[in-house]
Amino acid sequence: MDDFVLKIYGLVEKNLNLTLSDIRALPKVGLTFDFKCVEGWEIKDTQWQGVRVRNLLLLARPLNNAKYAIFRAGDYTITLSLEKLMEDNVVLAYEYMGKPLSKEKGGPIRLVFPSQYCYESVKWLREIELTDVYKEGTEKKIALSRIGKSDA
Repeated sequence: MDDFVLKIYGLVEKNLNLTLSDIRALPKVGLTFDFKCVEGWEIKDTQWQGVRVRNLLLLARPLNNAKYAIFRAGDYTITLSLEKLMEDNVVLAYEYMGKPLSKEKGGPIRLVFPSQYCYESVKWLREIELTDVYKEGTEKKIALSRIGKSDA
């Protein structure tokens, strides 16, 4: 994970390439919520620690016409409004249950927020692109295909 870089780019004043150390240097927050899956399972009281997405985006200084952020991990994407991302409880987690986030759990960083289904929690996050146009993410289609369901 020493070579990890999170890229933040698009409709920003300043493109960023942040290492895990850069991210860990920002104010740390904790978040506890029940983690739910479309398959029907749930994990009660998951505990995540990391940095608010808002703090990262403010470092890049979004342009006035930026309305959405696309979170990418390879071909897996989710698009969220900047309005949503400015909430206190939207976090890029680098710890789970008090320990560094393992690769199996989506490390080194993972997008988490209480109202999400697990497929909205982007594991192995590498890029955040700010845009003025909503682009449908791949997260739901990919997640449902993995469990043999369609989006119909």
